[in-house]
This record gives sequence, C-alpha cells and structure tokens, in this order.
Amino acid sequence: MATEFLKAKNGSDCAKANGIFLHSQYNPQLEAERFAQNVRADFVPKNIIVIEGALGYCAAELKKKFPDAKIGVIRFCKDFFAWNGAFDFVFDAADFSKNAENEISLSEKIFNALGEEGIFKTLFLEWPPSARAFKNETKCAWREIKSAMEKSRAILATREHFGKKWLKNKVKFFQRIKDITIFEKVDFPIFICASGPSLESAISLIKKMREKIFLVALSSSISVLLHEGIFPDICFSTDGGFWAKKHLASLARVKKIPLALAVEGECDSVIFEKNEILPLCYDDDELSKKLFAALDIPFMQARRNGTVSGTALEFFLAHGEKEIFFAGLDLSNGKTFAHAQPNALETDAAQKDFRLQTKATRIARAALPSPSLEIYAAWFANFFWKGEQKVFRICGERKFKNSLGKIKDISPSEAESILKNYAQRNPRSSIRQANFEEAKNRNGTIKKTLEEFSKSEEWRRELFPSECILRNRAASDEERRKHSNAIFEKTENILKEIFGKLK
Repeated sequence: MATEFLKAKNGSDCAKANGIFLHSQYNPQLEAERFAQNVRADFVPKNIIVIEGALGYCAAELKKKFPDAKIGVIRFCKDFFAWNGAFDFVFDAADFSKNAENEISLSEKIFNALGEEGIFKTLFLEWPPSARAFKNETKCAWREIKSAMEKSRAILATREHFGKKWLKNKVKFFQRIKDITIFEKVDFPIFICASGPSLESAISLIKKMREKIFLVALSSSISVLLHEGIFPDICFSTDGGFWAKKHLASLARVKKIPLALAVEGECDSVIFEKNEILPLCYDDDELSKKLFAALDIPFMQARRNGTVSGTALEFFLAHGEKEIFFAGLDLSNGKTFAHAQPNALETDAAQKDFRLQTKATRIARAALPSPSLEIYAAWFANFFWKGEQKVFRICGERKFKNSLGKIKDISPSEAESILKNYAQRNPRSSIRQANFEEAKNRNGTIKKTLEEFSKSEEWRRELFPSECILRNRAASDEERRKHSNAIFEKTENILKEIFGKLK
C-alpha cells in the first residue's frame, strides 16, 4: 500500500494512497465542511463512524453538525495512525482483510465496542476519496459492519421475544430459591461438558480422571453424564427457554448436585426444593441486582452470552487457576445426532417419528449448516482472555471442522497426560453453603421492587429494547411520544399479569 504525504495549496497536510488524493489539493478543510453538510440522518446518532477518514479533517466538521455524537474511524492504513487524535475512538482494521491468526474480526470489534443497542444508534459513513483508494478494504468494511448489525438485530429480537418470559422466570426464581451455595476459587483443573457428539469420546477420560478434576455439566450434558454413572460437581444453566426445563429434568432425580442457575433461567420448582442453587446474576441485569439486595440473597456475577458455554468459560476463567478442558464443544453439525446421547431433545423428537417423517430424515436435516452454531463458534474464535490459564477442547475420533482461536484442540490421550500430573482433590472444597435468612414478606418485597424499577429507563431497555431504540432515534417529539406511550401500555399489562400471581 503506497502512501505519500504532501502539502495542499493552503499549506495544510494532504495525503495520497495508491495514487489517489485522499484530501483536496487546494483546501482540505473546505472539502471536509462540504462533506459534513451533505450528511443526512433520519435519526439522532450517538456515534458516527467514518470508514478510513485519513487525516481526520472530517471529524471536526462532523462534530460541529452533530455536537452530541462521538466520532470514530475505521483505519485501513497504519501510516494515518498519527492523526487518530482527531477522532474519539478508532477501530484498527489494518490487518483484518488478511484474516491474521488471533486477530479479532472487525465486526466483533464494532459489536464489542458499541453493543447491540449502540450499533443502531450509530451512523456509518465512508470518506469518498478513501473509498476510491481502498476499494477492496471498503467493501470488506461494509460487509463487517453488516455482520455486526445482523448479530445485533438477532440479539435484540431474542431479547424482545423472551423479555417477558425472562421476567417471569426471575420472579419465580426469587419466590422459590431456598438453599444457596457459593463458588470458591478452584486450584485444580476444571472440566466443562457440553453436549456435542464428541462428548461421548471423552467419557472414558472423565471416568479415569474423575478424582483429579472439578467436573461441570452444562444443562444439556447432564443426561449423558448421569446415564454413564458420572456425577458432576456442579451443573450450569442459563437458558430461559422451554427446553432448559427438559434438560434439567434428570437433575431433579439426583439429590445434592448444586445447580449454577441464571436468574432468568427456566427451572422446575422441584429442583429448588431438592438441590442447592448457586445464583448467577448477569452484570447488566439491574433488576435482579435490586431484588438480590432487597431480599438479602447472596449471588455471583456472570456475563451474558448467546450460549451457556460462553458464560461458563468466562465464569470459570474468573474463578479457576489451572487448565480448563471442554468436552462436547463441537459447535458444528455432523453426520449423526446433533447431540451426545441420551439427550432430551432427541428423546422428545423421536416420539414424533413416523413412516413419512423418519428418524434418518430428521438426522440428515440436522446435519445442515447452522447459523446459530456458526455465531457461537465465531464468538469463541474471537474471544481473548488475560492471564496464563490454558483452555483446551477435547477432540473425538475426527478433528473438528472449526477452530476456536486461543482454545487448543487436543486428543483425550493428550488431556490425560496433562491431568495425570495432578493429585487427587476434594471438589466439594470449592463450594460452600451460604447463609440465607427467609424474608418476612418475600412476595411483597418482590412486588415493591418491581413497581419501583418499572419506572426506570433500565426496565424499558431490558423489556422493550427495540421500542426504546426507535424512541431514542425519533427525529420528532410526536414520534417520540408515540413510542413512549407504547412502552407505558406494555409495562402496565406485564405488571398486572405478574402481580396477579404475587398475591
């Protein structure tokens, strides 16, 4: 990439890239001013991101037109980094088109910086001269921006769809929780079981090394482990949907296995009666934090993720000191069952098989590429953590089709060679029962907390994220009022339904 720096006629700095002038040869400031004047937005942007803004003349002019917006830039060329000070934030995409190993994709950088809501409050622009000088890079940038927006749209749709369900689950959680356990630091290897088909290849290793590991069963793998006579040290569930209850059904038949459960997770009442619960509260869940405080219930913090495996990884990286092993983390479709067996989804689906809709047809359909699994795999591939902890993924008979970035794929024999060096430990030493005094009027406290929180912006954003974004983007007071009224009506309906069950 050939870059050249020179002076414009008015004495200002100017630059060329790939033989194309990136700023006016006469008056770069006037060019930037005209560019900003021609920018049109049908909403009030919180952020404006310019694709390769070169020497940054446009930043000052955009700031004049949109004084409340932060101005960012996507950089293709390291030669322009000296002018990064003109912008409020910078995305370094100088190497993203090369797909460098261990390089986080531009779409992930954008999503991580702005979040699913912030992306839709952002105006993306391209600096015209740079678009001509960096044609391929600009196309790639727009593709990455589109990917970040599609991911954000999917997350917002999920939040909007499940918001009411998650709220009901939270209320049930605080009504039912009884015996509480808290997690301590683990100074020996942590073994996390997901439910991919490769889990079956790791069963013999788990049995052999059982006394040397702290064994974690993600909700969908519980049935597999219990079927093999393996009892995990703790189970881990975050899903707020219907199938979570199905996966946890086998746990209800086993006493004394603690369950780390997200507040909004779906769980049968019998498990609250029989098993200790380790309460997980997401770092962005303000309502649950207030309910924990009001009821004086201890909890542990977790990070929200599209998959329980991601939440578990971040949680145990924070609370472990040694290696972390994943089994069953395939995150891709194969030619057989989508999950290790037995599995609640397969058991339920098998009951619906018949002559014209056979088991073989169903399995073949499940082998098709899954957008959800691709998103989850991309998250792991782009996830980086600080510290020296090593994370491994145990392969089955065949190597995985995908790569998970810093997570290294190893065979069961390689895992055994690492684990055999550890002495036998007492897993229960990492879990302790917490003191919890029953509130005198639990339902009344829950109701009062909900009433107060329902007046907050956090409530609106949590339950009606899309409506809030539309309200905040509204260009007129009338349109803003329309969305505010819709939020108010929806809030009244939800509270009426929930309070009817808190009497």
